[in-house]
Amino acid sequence: MSTNTAWYAPGRAEVADGPPNVWTGRAIATGAVAVCVGTVLAFEVYGFAELAMDAPTPPDGPARALLVLPLLLCFGGPFAVLVTLLLTLPTVSAARWVSARTTGPDTWWWVPVVAVAAMSAVAAVVGAWWRPGAGASVLLWLTGAALLTGAALLARDAALRGRRLLRVLGYGALAAVAVAAIGGAAYATGAVTEYRPPKADAARLVGTWSDGHGGTLRLSADGTARAEGLRSDCTGVGTWSSEPDGPTAWDQLVLTEVTDCSFDWRISGTPEHPKLNHDYGEVDDPHWYTLTR
Repeated sequence: MSTNTAWYAPGRAEVADGPPNVWTGRAIATGAVAVCVGTVLAFEVYGFAELAMDAPTPPDGPARALLVLPLLLCFGGPFAVLVTLLLTLPTVSAARWVSARTTGPDTWWWVPVVAVAAMSAVAAVVGAWWRPGAGASVLLWLTGAALLTGAALLARDAALRGRRLLRVLGYGALAAVAVAAIGGAAYATGAVTEYRPPKADAARLVGTWSDGHGGTLRLSADGTARAEGLRSDCTGVGTWSSEPDGPTAWDQLVLTEVTDCSFDWRISGTPEHPKLNHDYGEVDDPHWYTLTR
């Protein structure tokens, strides 16, 4: 008598020797589309979270998800396929392997278990190299685990039951609406408070500001500014002033002119712990040099 077990899937003929092969065109296509949809959802979730974060300029908010769509449409396909081949389908295969040796053939809930374990390893490697901080590391891990779990489950479903592209898009649309509703409700009810920079007049700006690495900026009440070791080796004595650049708290500017260097600083932080921030990155990729007091 044969010891091989048969695999049954709804709507499919009986297949011997286990579940259908996951390394198929339909599974790859479904996984890639799921990665793209999940990326848009991740930007939407991050956009709502960003509204509550300390920042020197107004955030894009959930509209960030719309901004990333053209990029995904133009360049996201090859990246999504690569992620599917390197992460998504190996996750499904690893889940099948573990399941076959523990709970039986192809138990679905091993997929999220393996996905979480895989993203924990990825987050540990990225964290050791990039050192983004505890909060960013947790956000990276949660986002990656959710994306990988969703894409792997949908790719597995496509391998078992056939094409699922329209279902993936439908799930994505429903999820986008749900995120918008939950995020909007959270801010509308006050459960989460949208961040606004503190109002800081000239008197509150007087004092010594530090970058935490030896660089200091001393602002005096008489309008004198004294810099020592600021970014780009800015050292010397000059002047400073504060002025609004527009009608909102986001538009506050602190202007410093010191010897051969000048900085425009934007204000962030809290009323108790304000920050001065200077943008030295590209327009579409800003980096902030921050002083605290």
